[in-house]
Amino acid sequence: MDPLMLLFLLIAGLTGADSESRRRQVSVLSGGSVTIPCFYGDRYKRHVKYWCKKNDRDACTPIVHSNSPQEGKVSIRDDPDQRVFTVTINNLTTGDSGYFRCGVKISGGSDDGDQVVLSVTDGVSTVKWMRVQRRGSVTIPCFYSDRYKTHVKYWCRGNNRDSCTPIVHSDSPQESKVSIRDDPDQRVFTLTINNFTHGDSGYYWCCVEISGASDPGDWVSLSVTDGSSRLSVDKQEVTGVEGDSVSVQCHYGYSVNKKLWCKIGGTCVSERSGSWDLDGRPVLIRDDTGNRVFIVTMRGLERKDTGWYWCDAGGLQIPVHITVKLITITESHEEDGGNNDKLRSLVQLALYVGLGLLVLLLIIIFITWKVWDKHKKKTTMSQNQGNTDLTLNPDPEYAAIGNIKRDPPGQASEEPGADVTYSSIVLSDPEVSSRCSSHRPAVTPASDVVYSSVALKHREGAATPRGSSTCGELLLMMRAVRDTQILH
Repeated sequence: MDPLMLLFLLIAGLTGADSESRRRQVSVLSGGSVTIPCFYGDRYKRHVKYWCKKNDRDACTPIVHSNSPQEGKVSIRDDPDQRVFTVTINNLTTGDSGYFRCGVKISGGSDDGDQVVLSVTDGVSTVKWMRVQRRGSVTIPCFYSDRYKTHVKYWCRGNNRDSCTPIVHSDSPQESKVSIRDDPDQRVFTLTINNFTHGDSGYYWCCVEISGASDPGDWVSLSVTDGSSRLSVDKQEVTGVEGDSVSVQCHYGYSVNKKLWCKIGGTCVSERSGSWDLDGRPVLIRDDTGNRVFIVTMRGLERKDTGWYWCDAGGLQIPVHITVKLITITESHEEDGGNNDKLRSLVQLALYVGLGLLVLLLIIIFITWKVWDKHKKKTTMSQNQGNTDLTLNPDPEYAAIGNIKRDPPGQASEEPGADVTYSSIVLSDPEVSSRCSSHRPAVTPASDVVYSSVALKHREGAATPRGSSTCGELLLMMRAVRDTQILH
């Protein structure tokens, strides 16, 4: 183990994480790159910034300045509006590990800046400082290089990697208190620890088992407290939908100057900037000092944003895993199965009720029509019985009858004389029939009644009525004959 790192672990174990308020831990895998943000006060906007590496004598050798050309491996960019400058280091190797400082050059005075501990591991990396609540639980991710995908991973406890005591292996049954799960596709194995006690405080290692060689690994410090964990999240597993946004609430238990949101193995952004790009993803950070929580919102999610991140406050860290899903019909039904079942039941109920009402309406319409039809028939029959008019059939047969001539009062009746002529007639002329039928509304004659008509021969000198009067007389005579026939 690197003596410089061992010395740091011993000092940190004595002083605790709280003394690291201006010291940050960054752990990355070799071969990758990292971007480190360095924040400064408003009064240093116009000052030169630099990145330097400390040596054993506590001297700091500048590597790059904001007012000079950038190097290929290390570059620096200053953003005075946001009061932050960022340092990007590419093609990391284990030799890049060490103590660094974000510096602000002050003429005639002592330079100011925060200290950064960069740990470049050859195979495994993880978070560094965690404080958890007693009886609580936490999940810790451990990342490894692609060449270790098929190797056995394990979790052990101790100040030194070479002498730590293994607790659980990825190829053995899991314990109830500590479990391990390996995901070779994502090149990460996760440790889940439940029901913390004070005795669980200490240094732990994420390691990869290698036969005949020293096992690579990275350390993490766990501190168990009775009160607040000082840094926590509502959920360590958060799910978002592609194209949408996701929010994470990072709760801090005491006042700290800097709050960070970092992507493990990538860059960090701060609440000072408000809105940032984290590896090309828009990130908004809002600090609610009253409730001691800073809220991270990642917008425009893509599938590649799936991975591990962490909240950082005062040097403490808590990992958060974000899963970005491509929404599909199947997934939508799986996620909202209960709600969809209720909605489906409501739709079916509405359909059944609607069909029932439609059938009831049809029955009411049918019954109403039948009643109305029956009433109409009764009304028609009543009108036919009481109607005194008739319609002549096209080919009726008429029987001749005699008309009894009434004598004036005081005179005796006499036999019909020569001035009365009896005959049978058939009205086949459409014109006559039309004139007669238009005299009054017509009805259809009954089939069992014989109709007879009479033609009167007028005396000489008498006025001859027009056709319409003759029709009227004929109709009157026919009505009298019908009534007489019915009586007989």
